[in-house]
Amino acid sequence: MSEPYAPSKRANRVADWIETRCLASGRALGADALFEAGKVHGYKSADLDLGLRTMARRSVAVGEAYPFRVAAGAAAREHASRSVWSALLLMGSEGPLRRSLDVAVAAAHLERITAAASRFLLGPDTQSVRFGWPSEDGRPVEFPDAVRWLAGLMKVPIGTSYRPPVNKDGGVDVVAWRPFPDGRSGFPVVLVQCTLERNYAHKAADVDRRVWSGWLRLDVDPTTALAVPDVVAAGEDWNALATRTVVLDRIRLASLLPAVNEDDRLVPVADWAEDQLEQLRSQT
Repeated sequence: MSEPYAPSKRANRVADWIETRCLASGRALGADALFEAGKVHGYKSADLDLGLRTMARRSVAVGEAYPFRVAAGAAAREHASRSVWSALLLMGSEGPLRRSLDVAVAAAHLERITAAASRFLLGPDTQSVRFGWPSEDGRPVEFPDAVRWLAGLMKVPIGTSYRPPVNKDGGVDVVAWRPFPDGRSGFPVVLVQCTLERNYAHKAADVDRRVWSGWLRLDVDPTTALAVPDVVAAGEDWNALATRTVVLDRIRLASLLPAVNEDDRLVPVADWAEDQLEQLRSQT
């Protein structure tokens, strides 16, 4: 892109509404249809123009993983209902099904998306694992055992710091790392927290790298990241996160994952998105 993608909160809200409307209707929505439907929400022509322009910018930023077309209106692409973008949209803070979501189930799907996306975060040969409990990746239940298990996967020594048994995941839901062919220590590691909270700025500092460096003996301090299903708006919202951690919002997660079939972990995510969409259609 020629310039950064930096949407306002208003632009995000309208674009999300148009995308959700397209998914629920299952057909292309022209400008007139959007204008009539938007009246209920107080959206005017200028708002809808902003939303469509925002969708066009999203398409450029995300590429083939963006499941909508924009041209004198908007339409969902084939298989849009099973896309990573649609799953994140439906679990987002402004999603129409937000109040009825099973939060634990949606949170697990966000972790699966993040784990799959993190495989591409540090380049070729990046490895990732869902560390949040419960995990289908083989993580032991007890935290001290889980850290030892993780150290074994990463091929690093276990640290000497006390690992509280009452701890579940130390604030870390996904771990990604990229070993080098020489097999030596000192490779990049990212500790990712995932959250569905509406107000997530305070989560940027939840992962304590110093503590984790005592649990895993790492020669290089790990990087932290925060994964959220929303598109983070420009301005204060973005700055509150980006100055403290790597932001993995909907734009970045989707752009890392061009297709659901990239990772078997995404199949239940796609199934869930289809089920949620059927529920949404039954209500409209």
